[in-house]
Amino acid sequence: MKNPPSFEFVQLRCAIAPGSVDIPLAVADALGNPIEFPSIDLALVPGDCVAIAVHESLPQPEPIVKAIVEWLLSKHPASDLSIRVVLAPGNESLAQQLDDWLATRWPVSDLDADRSADKASEKSSEKSSDKAITESTPSHSIQRVLCHDPDDQQNLEYISATERSEAIYLNRELVEADFVIPIYRWLEPKDPRGHDPYVVLPAFGDRATQARYAKSWLQQHEPARGTHKKASESGWLAGIQYAIGAVANQEGLLAMLVGGAPESVDKVCSQGVHATPNPTETPSQEGFELVVVELVDPLRVPSWTQVASAAWSAQQWLSPAGRIVVVATSLAEVTPGIGALASDDPDEELQQTLLTSSLQDAYAAAVLRDIQSRRSVYVQSQVDPELLESLGFASIRDPSELERLMQKSKRVGVMEY
Repeated sequence: MKNPPSFEFVQLRCAIAPGSVDIPLAVADALGNPIEFPSIDLALVPGDCVAIAVHESLPQPEPIVKAIVEWLLSKHPASDLSIRVVLAPGNESLAQQLDDWLATRWPVSDLDADRSADKASEKSSEKSSDKAITESTPSHSIQRVLCHDPDDQQNLEYISATERSEAIYLNRELVEADFVIPIYRWLEPKDPRGHDPYVVLPAFGDRATQARYAKSWLQQHEPARGTHKKASESGWLAGIQYAIGAVANQEGLLAMLVGGAPESVDKVCSQGVHATPNPTETPSQEGFELVVVELVDPLRVPSWTQVASAAWSAQQWLSPAGRIVVVATSLAEVTPGIGALASDDPDEELQQTLLTSSLQDAYAAAVLRDIQSRRSVYVQSQVDPELLESLGFASIRDPSELERLMQKSKRVGVMEY
């Protein structure tokens, strides 16, 4: 985007870093040379079950998951390890792709007959509520892919309780696995999609736990200390000793990938993001009349969760009356949770309803309504402009309209998210 002479134009930084990585090499380094943790192959023994928990924030999830599985099974025979890939809700298409890849890459005929027989026996005794993506048990059931369901009580397991004695449940696969590998994109602590270094909560928790986290975040704009401490304790109770953190670049691809002890990974990722020029050498990054945020992940359709988080991230640079534009050019669907923004209920009442709702993107909708209560939010997408306006957004129909909006502002910030 060129710098028009009629207004001040400043490039803003989000949770991104320069550079790029070769994914298989980066994964091999994260697993084989982790920070403050031994090589992962040394932590595993024949018969172990490894669960890979893929946070929804992760860019390029398919090649990363494939590289992790390839590395693990290059160190241990496929018949010696059970691998569970647990994806965030709404990733059924990715789950099917990975499931098909596993079936082709490690067909049951290649597995040790005795090991397969043992696993078949174990599978028959598992609770019928365990949900595989395929309708029937796949032939490669020793490695399988699942989508987390926060409402499926049968596939959740109790791990702890809050200080108010409220139960905390976690996805059963993560609790019962011998070793868990959470993997995520590092985001600023105040980002609505942020989480503690152990990653698994609230993303892979039960609906009530997710609602408590969301409510706490919206009330304080970051998790309460007690909540954060309990999450860390719960991560420890669930056996989370290791994590992989990713940092995205300006194109939405991987800039760095780090594996190791969860808190150490969090620290290294933070340092990678904040290794920025001296503030005295850059323009003041606050008081903007308009901030334009472009969603840049090229490998996935933008989600309303990304829209909400991008809009929230933009607020830190705005003047009190500043406006936000989120550019999500391929976003075309209004999910049920976002559709609830058409309600005439008072803001606070609607937010409380959304926080306890099981509707898709209800949390994102609660975040967006909170922002809408204070400032204008524009969205450039494929969604019908009249529909967007009924949801409380202003619509940007094309780049020329965005350009005119920028020309009317004295100070404009632009960032990639």
